[in-house]
Order: sequence, then C-alpha cells, then structure tokens
Amino acid sequence: MSVSVLLSGTLKDGLVEQFTEICSEAFHVTRAFDGCQNINLTLHVEDPHRFVLTEVWDSKEHYEKYAAFRVEDGTVAAIGNMCADGPNIDIFDITDA
Repeated sequence: MSVSVLLSGTLKDGLVEQFTEICSEAFHVTRAFDGCQNINLTLHVEDPHRFVLTEVWDSKEHYEKYAAFRVEDGTVAAIGNMCADGPNIDIFDITDA
C-alpha cells in the first residue's frame, strides 16, 4: 500500500534559500530512488521558514530504506542542523477514499 510521508519543520533564520537549493539538488536522487512516486517542497505562505516535504512512496518499507540512505549520506543531520524546530516525520497510509 502506498504511503504519504510528511516531513515538516521550521528553518533557522537566513537558511530558506540554502535549504531550497539543497532540496532541489537532492530531489534528483530521491525521485530516482526505488519506490519514490513523488516528492515536493512546500513553504508556508506567511512564514517561509516553515516547510513541509510531501512525499509518496510505494510502501513504508521503501521509505524506510530511503531514510536509512539519507542518514548514512549525512542529509538527515544536515537538515536537522538547519532547523530551529524539527524535522518531524509523519507516515500515512493512502486510502482509496
């Protein structure tokens, strides 16, 4: 069953542009990763320091393999260092509703 992953947080002051650039480059690898259906970066309309990565994966297991890869390559730590709050990860089953 496909899952939706929401990774959210608040960036430290002055890091929105740098974060956007990192995501733009990293998403090429993410989109090619086994099981990834889609990934997007969204920034809050009134406070662009607040972000949500919206991802769709073939399964929770596919996402977990990807997340382990990002821990190993240092991306998770880099994002964590850029955040004043978060990142927070929520995984949801996508229903046929």
